[in-house]
Amino acid sequence: MASTTIPATSKELLARVDDAWRPFREAVRGVGRARMNEPTGAGWTFRDLLAHVAAWHDLTTRRLRRFRETGTFPGPGDEVSLGLPAFRDADEFNARVLASHRLVGAEALVDELDTAFRSLRSELAKLNEEQIHANDDWVIAIVTGNTFGHYEEHVMELGLR
Repeated sequence: MASTTIPATSKELLARVDDAWRPFREAVRGVGRARMNEPTGAGWTFRDLLAHVAAWHDLTTRRLRRFRETGTFPGPGDEVSLGLPAFRDADEFNARVLASHRLVGAEALVDELDTAFRSLRSELAKLNEEQIHANDDWVIAIVTGNTFGHYEEHVMELGLR
């Protein structure tokens, strides 16, 4: 179970992300490439789940980079300015991700997941305490929602509980 304590420092936030990533990534390794098209208990396939997590990592990275570079807080409606197609809501975003990954090979999909995580982690590591707490902890909220909080949503599907 993830801690509900708000990280006080950027290093603490990064450590929480890393601590949650390791078991999540190990569970992905346990699924294996041969099982990517098998359904999870929630009705997704493992392929869908990994594409979904990678896409939210990517979106979060883009938002963190924009914040770091400009001091603005991108959110819903800013997708085009972040180099992504516009979407109405999370359901539409997820549907587009799943449709775009139907033919992606298992190895490429796992590579995409790893690359997206490393990019998010790298961008997060560039932020200081003042930045992670700006705008009522905006960085902490989006990082939580798209890393350790997000992994928590999917642990059952990956057999972590």
